[in-house]
Amino acid sequence: MITSQQPVVLTSSSVEAGSEDAVAANVGMVDAMHAAFLHLEEMSPVAVRSYYVDFYLSQALEGGFAQYVFTAGDRAETDTLIREGMAGMGAAAHLDLFNRSVGQYDSLSDADAVHYLDGTPDERGNVPGGVLRMEELDGEFEDLLERENITALNAAWLCRQPDLLVIDDEEAGAYIQHLAARIPDLAERRARVAADLLAASAAD
Repeated sequence: MITSQQPVVLTSSSVEAGSEDAVAANVGMVDAMHAAFLHLEEMSPVAVRSYYVDFYLSQALEGGFAQYVFTAGDRAETDTLIREGMAGMGAAAHLDLFNRSVGQYDSLSDADAVHYLDGTPDERGNVPGGVLRMEELDGEFEDLLERENITALNAAWLCRQPDLLVIDDEEAGAYIQHLAARIPDLAERRARVAADLLAASAAD
């Protein structure tokens, strides 16, 4: 659960440039905060939800709902953040489609889920009905993008936040460093990440 009172932070150039730049600037800020060892619950709730809506959009554009499933990992929290983000920005049609896609995917048998994720037919060379339905929903997503511009809705949501903080591009690094300096257990977080990386390297 995100309880932070941090504001949405955008750069002045991104606000002036347009929707795609504003959303990308937010993504960059969230990534930078993560790299500086901030946890999601310490970031702006709106910024985090906007980030995950854009994450879903980019994955779905690349490879449909299957690509999202591949990259999202444990979807329990991610699905919730995406739903809340879409609701907050007013992307009602995308939210409806996302919910239907989640429901349909989660209803697939293990075998059918594998066929859908791999893009392969079953052992008889047929495409299972549940997989066909997922493919239809992927087609709906492509059509919906023409009717409901989720990037524009996302950017407008970010920019209308009452506590929006717009900073000069060259100030972004210093701002992130300021936030990181306020983390009480920063050394411990760095040590945990270093240990995890070392363990992952040893496993390879």
